[in-house]
Amino acid sequence: AGRSQPRLAPPRRRRLAVMCGRGACTLSAARCSRIAGGARVRNAHRLRPRYNLGPQGFVPVVTRSSSGSRACAAGAQAAPPSELEVCAMKWSLVPSFAKRPEDYDVFKGGSSTFNARVESLEGSGLWRRLLDSHRGVVLLDGFYEWKAAGKAKVPMFFRHRDEYLGHTIHQPGADVLANDASQASASPLLPVASATPPPSAPTGGATAAAPAGDGPRHAPLMIAALFDKWRPGKGKDAAADAEGPEAAEPLETVTIVTMDSVGTPVSAIHDRMPVFLTPETAAAWLDTATPYAKVIGPVLQSAAVVAKQLLMYEVAPLVSNVKNESPDCILSKKEHDAKQFSKGLGKFFAKKAEVVPTTSAPAAPAP
Repeated sequence: AGRSQPRLAPPRRRRLAVMCGRGACTLSAARCSRIAGGARVRNAHRLRPRYNLGPQGFVPVVTRSSSGSRACAAGAQAAPPSELEVCAMKWSLVPSFAKRPEDYDVFKGGSSTFNARVESLEGSGLWRRLLDSHRGVVLLDGFYEWKAAGKAKVPMFFRHRDEYLGHTIHQPGADVLANDASQASASPLLPVASATPPPSAPTGGATAAAPAGDGPRHAPLMIAALFDKWRPGKGKDAAADAEGPEAAEPLETVTIVTMDSVGTPVSAIHDRMPVFLTPETAAAWLDTATPYAKVIGPVLQSAAVVAKQLLMYEVAPLVSNVKNESPDCILSKKEHDAKQFSKGLGKFFAKKAEVVPTTSAPAAPAP
């Protein structure tokens, strides 16, 4: 009776699963320009082929130069109102009011801002101030997500099917927000393909390769995003005393907007997904003359339609390590395994087959 009760350990906090924290982007600056209707590309030197891209890497972001960002580089020629432009931005948003960028770097113990949940955008001061003026479109070849299989996690890759034709952002002129919910559901903004790819469809990245250096042959993913610009000298802890020309350059960063994946094939892998855009809804999202409250409904409805036609396939476990950076990351696991076999045992057996002597037929007896 006098024995003390054992102290119970506090319950472990359940980590909320994040989504869309890894992607692939091999789009060239020229390809990004064409996607945005011939827009100029800033910071193009920061764009390079990435097959295993994570937060803090640079991604191409389409913005409208009249969106309030005034993101022209110092001395650059001013763009006409409403002209699109593409800028390589760091993936993980650093708000303009931050004292230090490190405070928003999740790998350095800072806040996680590479994703923004659409359900909390209007209720958070971090995001709310950007909704009507700093909307952008992130361009990716595709993105990775991990499927739970017992204690293991299987990496999957999502991208557009080859037959999907949404390669460029729709040019202004059509009011894509005019349809109500019933009209949009009856007439989707893009053709919906079967959830199962036809036998002739490619199953991995290698078969969908485009001419070298331009990016994939298939259409890029267009994803709703919010961006911001941080300038050195904000707060007493900022790098105001840094030297060199790059120290004074503003830091342009971006976050990807995510939504619930219920009702889409993505839900079998993860309960969240990026807010996918069509060429039409990308144009509407970029048009900051339309308030966020009016544009978000049609955008979310269309995103669910886009998700239903994505091509999804398993890739090799090497993508689970962000240090692995090669085209093999986007190969289907079947193609990757076949490639590895051809380098190993397959190569050994091929050599054995080459040296097997042919047996000649016995000579006929002399008459």
